[in-house]
Amino acid sequence: MWQSRPARIGAHRGREHLVRLLSRGLCMAAMLFALAAQPTIATAEPPHDSLLAAVNAYRDSRGLATVGASPTLQAAAQFMADDVALHGPPAIPHRSTDGRTARQRMTDAGYPVSQAFTSEIIAWGAPTADGAMRLWLNSPPHWAELNDGRYRAAGLGVACAGAFPCVWVVTFGSVVDAVYADYHASFYGESSFPTVAPGQSSEWVIAFTNTGQTGWDLSQRTAVRLGTWSPQDAPSMLASPAWIAPNRPAEQTTTWVGPGQQAWFRVRLQAPTAPGMYRLYLRPVIDGIEWLENAGAYVDVNVR
Repeated sequence: MWQSRPARIGAHRGREHLVRLLSRGLCMAAMLFALAAQPTIATAEPPHDSLLAAVNAYRDSRGLATVGASPTLQAAAQFMADDVALHGPPAIPHRSTDGRTARQRMTDAGYPVSQAFTSEIIAWGAPTADGAMRLWLNSPPHWAELNDGRYRAAGLGVACAGAFPCVWVVTFGSVVDAVYADYHASFYGESSFPTVAPGQSSEWVIAFTNTGQTGWDLSQRTAVRLGTWSPQDAPSMLASPAWIAPNRPAEQTTTWVGPGQQAWFRVRLQAPTAPGMYRLYLRPVIDGIEWLENAGAYVDVNVR
């Protein structure tokens, strides 16, 4: 079992004057665990995945949007993690040994920094992602970045070599890299099927979990809608005036649904005038991009 003495933490919050309007600042803590000399315990989960999971679990617990993994931010974060592991803590906060700032590294990796709020947090000395999270959450500047609701994407850098057990870096951005989008969904839950009189309307609710690495964004035209299925895109006799289109019953009710979060859909259904059981198959879709997984979702409307 790992044992440690109380960590010594010193926080530095640096801001580049030229990007002050677009960035919350670049934060770093000089964080050091004095650990017992024992071998690191291996885990089945890759360290980058465990760091993303830890960040998103915390943000979700605070009611904040989770962040999707961005390959461009990932490249910037990994460069800094390797740099700190090889050369030690930077003499100037967040400036790598090649002289670049965090935003310059993000730009060089291809991230659209001119359109985004960005930040970077670094910890070294913690052997696990949870340990790095504890250090950040006990440092007010880093706590502020982890609790910033504007962020939608992140890059994770981990380097477990050199003078420290591990170096952990998270680069945050408020813009999702659409070119690297990774969209997936799974069924989460639904309300009871409605029973209505002929010609009456009713509401049915269904939810899907974002199981991909990219958020669903209503403001960026990557929102998830429900499309009619089996047959695909066919108009439905259950369509109501509230539908987006005859084959699009509803779209996500919140502006942003991050990885691991749920999107809820409120579907208004107009019962036909003839009694009977009517079934509507549905499948999540991001119009213009792709249909998401077919979970076999449907609603039965009992008209009597």
